[in-house]
Amino acid sequence: MSDLTPKQRHLLEFIIEEIRERRVPPTFSQMATAIGVSSKNSVAKLLRRLEEGGYIRRDSSARGIEVLNTLGESLSSDTVSVPLVGDVVAGTPVLADENIEDNITLPADLVGGFQDTFLLRVRGESMRDAGILEDDRVLVRQGVQPSHGDIVVALLDDGETTVKRFMMKDGVAYLKAENPDYPDIYPDSEWTIQGKVVAVTRAYD
Repeated sequence: MSDLTPKQRHLLEFIIEEIRERRVPPTFSQMATAIGVSSKNSVAKLLRRLEEGGYIRRDSSARGIEVLNTLGESLSSDTVSVPLVGDVVAGTPVLADENIEDNITLPADLVGGFQDTFLLRVRGESMRDAGILEDDRVLVRQGVQPSHGDIVVALLDDGETTVKRFMMKDGVAYLKAENPDYPDIYPDSEWTIQGKVVAVTRAYD
């Protein structure tokens, strides 16, 4: 990284740290704050420089930033294909063929070796305050019993999928939005848990 300016190096190190600790790339605002710039355009220019130098790869199909090593190879050399779920047809399992919109290649260490995983595109701003934004893609692991406070994907009775926080209060389960403009969802007879959110990928268009 000897060819990087101090600010470029700082940004790259921050991206690596965020992906390792939070498993989601930082937002433009977070990157700007971390490196002490006020303009998102300045962040975009620094990202372009890192991409041109072979330090990162921005893949719109995977909707995120991938950190590369100095040889231009992914730091996570093993990859797996994960189904991207689109609109779910009422009465069908989430991973039914008619619900699969695409297959996305992700680093194997992000998926964690679990086969029963899928990606779901986030719609709306109901999880904004948890750092999950519209058009993010959440990585969902099926077959996991959620605990109080976990972020989950639930299938509502009307066939809509939603990302919410799973909460328990006085023995009653409900889905909590992380945005005061959105209502919580009661009762649990109106939805079924499809999986636990374990990571988020984000595009930088």
